Amino acid sequence: MKLKQPWIILYLLPMLILLSSFVIKEEGKKSKAVNPYLGTSNLSGGLIKKQVFDSLTKQGLTAKDSLRKPCKVLGFTFSYGERNIYEDANGRPTVMTDYLSEYCIGDTLSTAFQNFVFKDNRTKHGDTLYFDQIKIKDTKGVISINNKMRFILTK
Repeated sequence: MKLKQPWIILYLLPMLILLSSFVIKEEGKKSKAVNPYLGTSNLSGGLIKKQVFDSLTKQGLTAKDSLRKPCKVLGFTFSYGERNIYEDANGRPTVMTDYLSEYCIGDTLSTAFQNFVFKDNRTKHGDTLYFDQIKIKDTKGVISINNKMRFILTK
């Protein structure tokens, strides 16, 4: 089969390449423009006092776009690294970390996990808390999953 107008391919090919690179750049910008925060604060990681963390976590996660407009948090994975003192094989005390993890639907921890962590007052200085795979729907309806936060509790 012979094309009657082969020159048209020479014009369309550069336009398709240009358009595809524009779409890829735009998708990258959208996913990075939305940021998650702990509760109603502007905290997204780092050292945090135990009392502040406990109260903000009960509020759930929030998200805002680059224009500071609120976005919907659809779900996230919460992992809790609890430091405990154990006895090693020689009878000496040693600090080890136990990890608990759960996928939470929506913007707050599940009731069972809240009871386990907060009702028993388990959070303490040195524990590490991770919010990973935070699924956020921005104001344009675009969903991003590449956000994460990490907090270390202090006194």
